[in-house]
Amino acid sequence: MLDLVRRIRSESEKSASMLSDLPVGQLLRSVPQSVGFGVRSYVRSLRAERRRHPDMPTVFPTPGLVSAAFLDELVVALMATGRLSPDPDDALRIRREIADAVETFRAETYLDDPTLFHPPPPPLSDPVVRGKLYGTISYEQLTFDSEYVPRAGIPGAARWQAAGANQRVWAHLLRHPGKPRPWLVNLHGFGMGRPGDLPAFRAQRLHRELGVNVIHPVLPMHGPRKSARAQDTPFISFDYLGNVHGLGQAVWDVRRCLDWIRGQGDTPIAVHGLSLGAYVAALLAGLEDLDCVIVGVPSVDMAWVMSHHAPEDIKREVRAAGLLGDQAETVHRVVSPLAVTPRVPLDRRFVYAGLADRMATPQQAYRLWKHWEEPSVCWYRGSHLGAMWNREARHFIEDALTSSGIGRRYTW
Repeated sequence: MLDLVRRIRSESEKSASMLSDLPVGQLLRSVPQSVGFGVRSYVRSLRAERRRHPDMPTVFPTPGLVSAAFLDELVVALMATGRLSPDPDDALRIRREIADAVETFRAETYLDDPTLFHPPPPPLSDPVVRGKLYGTISYEQLTFDSEYVPRAGIPGAARWQAAGANQRVWAHLLRHPGKPRPWLVNLHGFGMGRPGDLPAFRAQRLHRELGVNVIHPVLPMHGPRKSARAQDTPFISFDYLGNVHGLGQAVWDVRRCLDWIRGQGDTPIAVHGLSLGAYVAALLAGLEDLDCVIVGVPSVDMAWVMSHHAPEDIKREVRAAGLLGDQAETVHRVVSPLAVTPRVPLDRRFVYAGLADRMATPQQAYRLWKHWEEPSVCWYRGSHLGAMWNREARHFIEDALTSSGIGRRYTW
């Protein structure tokens, strides 16, 4: 009985701690922020001729659309916890590391040509493939050692490499037997990276109906790669060198998957990224000769992402610590999709974005669309979280694949 009481007390204390960590003020602000989105959208729909981006459509704010925007705002609020706020000692370290990193980037000419920051990785030496089951989905699991080593002279390298679980790469596979098939590489969003991504991306349907092989690499610090002490090696935070190392490793690991795929046969390869995965896919488009690249609800400016989503009190702290501004943009340039020229042909580049997206915002997709010379684009009526369930977006993805020779139009 005493043990039971202790367990109940322990669980109660954990629950109380979790509740105390909730950003209550930010959660409460989700309502007026969503209403504000609705009002601004309504005004823009009435003044279409005076839009800031006349080639991006406006959207009339129906109750359903505002509700979808509210869910986006709610998730942003839940993610914007105190973990985003570095303590004073960490802020001093981060500022010093940014200055040192920028100096190294300039000396190595990475800022002039960011592709130099991303050397081609070696082929896989000992990949392991095992059969797995997730619910009713039978799939394969590919694992291999990342072998990623941060570039010399860049701060935070030892800290990043200390995350042991992150040094092993995992990927979920759906393969057809027999002759080689085209491949679809799906890159997940922030907080994903589990076998549940397969149904979320409708991978089984695309595998079956389009006849493609599908691979879902797990990005650094996600899923089984997440460190037990993730706060020591943050990825997507104001600890900017963690962002740089994380995105550098993400590109490295996916390129190793691409090399493994090419070893299975000479067939077309498409890369589709969602949210954080879209950022990685857009960066890959400047490094790899792909047959198709599709980016959904992308963010393409990491410094903007951190500043835009931080609560005002945290934003004041990091601004006072000197962690916002030009240096923040410069240190991310080596991993910026906007700093590389896409190698994928124009008619094989595709962008889709939600007009009610309150997380990445459609303006981020617009910037990439312009940088990519205005390829095929789908501005769907929906939010960030609704991207995977939106009918317009789903049809756009399938049309992008088949028009690029990935799927039904491919001759087996």
